[in-house]
Formats: sequence, structure tokens, C-alpha cells
Amino acid sequence: MEAGELPPLEERLPKNPLVVEPVESVGSYGGTWRSAMITQADVAWLDQAAGYEPFVRWAREWTNASGTEEILPNICESFTELDGGATFEFKLREGLKWSDGEPVTVEDYRFAFEDLNADPDYHPYGIYNMWTNPSDGSPATFEQVDDWTVRYVFDGPKPGWLHEQCRNRLMVAPKHYLEQFHLAFNPDVEELVREEGLEDWIQLLSNKLTNWMSPDLPVLHAWRVTQGLGEGDAVVLERNPYYWKTDPEGSQLPYIDTFRAEILLDVEVETLQITNGDLDMQMGNFNTVQNLPIISNNAESGDYRLFDVAPAGTNAIALAFNQCVEDHPLADLYRSKDFRIGVSHAINRPRIVESVYAEQSIPWQVAPNEGQYGYDEEFGTQYTEYSVDLANEHLDRAGLSAPGSNGVRRFEDTQVEITVLVDVAKADHLAALELITADLAEVGIKLNTQTVADSLFWERVEANQSHCTAFTAGFFEARPTMGSNHYWTPSNPRGSSMWGHDWATWWRSDGADGETPPDAWKRSLELFDQVLTTYDAEEIDPLNQEILSIAKEEFNLIGVCTQPQSYGVVSNTMGNVPDSFPGEGMYTAPGPSNPEHYFFRED
Repeated sequence: MEAGELPPLEERLPKNPLVVEPVESVGSYGGTWRSAMITQADVAWLDQAAGYEPFVRWAREWTNASGTEEILPNICESFTELDGGATFEFKLREGLKWSDGEPVTVEDYRFAFEDLNADPDYHPYGIYNMWTNPSDGSPATFEQVDDWTVRYVFDGPKPGWLHEQCRNRLMVAPKHYLEQFHLAFNPDVEELVREEGLEDWIQLLSNKLTNWMSPDLPVLHAWRVTQGLGEGDAVVLERNPYYWKTDPEGSQLPYIDTFRAEILLDVEVETLQITNGDLDMQMGNFNTVQNLPIISNNAESGDYRLFDVAPAGTNAIALAFNQCVEDHPLADLYRSKDFRIGVSHAINRPRIVESVYAEQSIPWQVAPNEGQYGYDEEFGTQYTEYSVDLANEHLDRAGLSAPGSNGVRRFEDTQVEITVLVDVAKADHLAALELITADLAEVGIKLNTQTVADSLFWERVEANQSHCTAFTAGFFEARPTMGSNHYWTPSNPRGSSMWGHDWATWWRSDGADGETPPDAWKRSLELFDQVLTTYDAEEIDPLNQEILSIAKEEFNLIGVCTQPQSYGVVSNTMGNVPDSFPGEGMYTAPGPSNPEHYFFRED
């Protein structure tokens, strides 16, 4: 075969291609999907729009069910759960090929597990718990059953493991390409490290594994890189001739020839491109409540339509007072439930909803919203009444003095002046905090806003250096992992450090570090331990409900309002794009909707 000549289609497809049922209809070939990303850091959009190819995938219609009924085969042909959720067996897709035409073999799966995900040399700071045994944190076992069957074997149930695989891209890796960058396979790898000006082979391999950087990395995506990150003002992807999915008529996907993401420096340019009709399908960044009027008003002239995106999480903005703040005279105040209730009643939520969120939200605590798993209206609405009288009553109970001549209360001998940490990029948080600051001043609490970049925000939070933080609350996962649900139980020293850092550290270290939590939170963490090892979906629900009940009673966080309904835009010429998407981060929209079967109408 001459260079550049492709084998016939039947030799490029696997024995049993995955057949994608269309949202609307079978499509037609051709065209360029014009897209955008805000700086090179916006790779999540590329991952979700052009690179959603996990081992197993979410169903297009997804509800965050606690069972596995919404998990479907993707790269694998089928899967089976064995040994009460301790062993996961996968039948591989025979004849699957990488984008360079090389066959995908069992060795690519073994390499991804043993030499990447569970390799202690590649992960000197610890292996992610997705790949470790629940009993002692040692690596799980990879087994080859036959040429087309593999197993991942743990020493106990891993109830959320399949759910994690629906957003994990590294179950299989092209060993034939990547082994040259791994010390175990290339003793001369340091020469390559020096050539690239990097620190070590770990950094080199990590770079080579990164999606969207190199045209040389073989992939299983619908489109392969032809111009990567750092090579110009756009990331350009072209059709993968060895893509392994077809439409119901047997035509190979993707329909669209090229995916092009312009690298923009700010959201204003993205918004202008949308209103001009220069982008074909876009989600994220631009889709604020403030931008909705201009996006909607220009839909006809820009020849696009809007689609709905459900709220991403429970709260557009919430406040966390750090109950584990160290060596500070206000530490006991932050642990006072009456103090938190008083602050909550002092916030004029209807005013914030109207002026900041254009009445597209409702007052709400950090509790699952209606339609989300764990919904409890009483939890969501408790202490949300705006009442200066109720606020003062609870603040008095918390031991605060009456406001002094400067209008500020004192706790014992310390003036109640609190700094709230906020991400400078969160314009809505800054606007809401202006109003909240005025509200709290009415009841004798002085709030100062400190704006920091996102990286510094999390650096301060993880170092337990924040007294109060403003943040966006995520949603309650029915099938959590170790870092999940940290708004309701102190399970994550990164996230939950906003309100219970040292308790989370205590739990993560099995009591060797951090601070022993109060009894209620100890019970919550005991329940969370059970959730992480309970495989039966019916058994897990009451455990989750009790975790939520404890959070409701302890009132650890102060919610302001729900996330507004969001939206995206799509050209009127593009077909097979759903009219609505789930908004939760773990769903990774639009990936599960099969962007590979989007197409441009010939008319």
C-alpha cells in the first residue's frame, strides 16, 4: 500500500463497531465545527466536546442514579461486575485501532494500568485511590483472561469505580508510542528529557500523555490533533480515519471533518463571536445570566439557537466559615451554630437573586435542589428568611456583644471583623458580596472581601489559612469517591477545608494528623466510610440520607441561592445536538451526547 493510502473501511473498523443512535437523524459528511476556548488552560472544553471516549460512558439521558443502569459500554464491548463489586471484567472491542492504524491490544490496557496509573515510580507522591485496594491502599491487580477479556481485581468492593470510569480517559494507552518516554522501557530516556528541556522522565511522559498537545500521540477520539496547543492561535483536529463508531446505516463517524477551537483571551471576544454567528456549538464561559439577553437577542441575526443546560451543582454562591481555623480568637465563634444561623438570616437573598442573578435563581441553602438526588425542601429553605430581628437574636445567643460606637459587635475581647476569600474571576460572587457586606453591617458584623486568583484561592484553602470563603457548591453524588460530597461531610482536605479542613485531614490520615471532629461529624464520616464500601444501590440510599440529615442539623455552610438554569448555543445548520443537557460536572457535557454524530445540514 502506498504511503498516505488508507485501507478499506472494513479493515479500519473493529469487528463490532459501536453503533450511535441519532438524536434526530442520520447525518451527512463535511464541514468544520468552529469552536473557542478561553486561553490554553481551557482544555476541559476540548476533553468534553472532542475527546469524551472513556472505557464506559454515561447514557445520553442521565439522572445521577445510584446504580449502574446509566453506565454503557464504550471503548469496551461489554462489562460485568463480579465478587460483589470487587472485580470488574471487560470484553474488549476486537479489531479496535489507534488513530495511526496500530491495533489496540491487551498490552495497551496492561501498560495503562501497571506502568501508568498504578506505577509508584511514575506517581512518587502516591497512587490515586481509583487504582488501589480499599483495605490497605496497595495497587489493585490487572488480569488478562484471554486475548479480548481483562479484569481489574480489588480486595474489596469499589462501589463508585465504574462511575469514575465514565469520566476517566486513561484505561488504555498506546504503549507502542509512549514506552519510549518511560524509564522502565527506555534506559536512555534522559536524553529525551534533556532535548525537551524538562526536569525528569515523569514530566516528559506526563506531557506526552496530555491530550491536544501533540499530533504524534495516537488516540481513539473521533478527531486527531493536527495543530496542538502552543502551535498557533487555535487547536485543530481532523477526522480520525480509524474511528470505531458508525451510524445505524453503517457509515463511519464522525460526520464533521474538522474541529477547530480558536484560543481567545477573554470571554467578551467569545460572546462577540457567538452573536456574530461565528461559532457553531459552544458551552461554558460566556453563558452567564448577565449575557443571556445579548445572546438571546442576537440569535436570529447570528443564525443560532439556544439549548438548556441544567444547573451545575446546588448553589451559585455560598459562604463557609472555617470551623478549624487555628489560633484565632474568633475560632469558637465560627463553630457556633447560632452564629451561622444569625448570619444566614441577615442576608437579603431576594435582593441578591434579583440584582445579581436576574431572578433566575431562588434563595437556597447548600442542599440538593429539586430534581437532584437527595432533594429536601426543608433543608434547602431553613434559615433563609431575611430578618434582622432573627439575625440579632441568634447572634446574641452566640455570645456577641451589642454593636459598639463603630457599629461592630465583639466576641469576648475581639471585634467581629472577618475577611472573606473570593476568586477574582467570579464576578457574580464579587457583586453578591457587596450586598452581603452591607447586610451583615446592619447586624454588627464587618466583612472584608479579599480577591485572589483561582490558584491562590485553593492554595490558601488547602493550607487552612482562610477564615471565610465564598464558593460555588457542587452536587451530592449518589455514588461518591473519596473526594466527593465534601460540602456535606468533611471528606476532602482540598474542598472541605473551607469549613472543616483539620477534620478531613484526620479522616484521610486515619487519625494520625489533623483534629478529631465533633461527634456529629465523626458519625457522618463513619457513614461515608460505609458508602465507599457498600455496593448495593438500595443499601447506599439510607446512608446518604443520614449524611445529609447530619449536615442539615449541624448547618455547617451558609447557602445564598441556587445555580441559575444555564444555556449553550448551536448553529441552526448543525443537527443531532440535544435540546437540553445535564449540567453536573461529572456528566462532562456535551460528551455523552455523542458529538461525533453531530453534522451540518446540507441545506
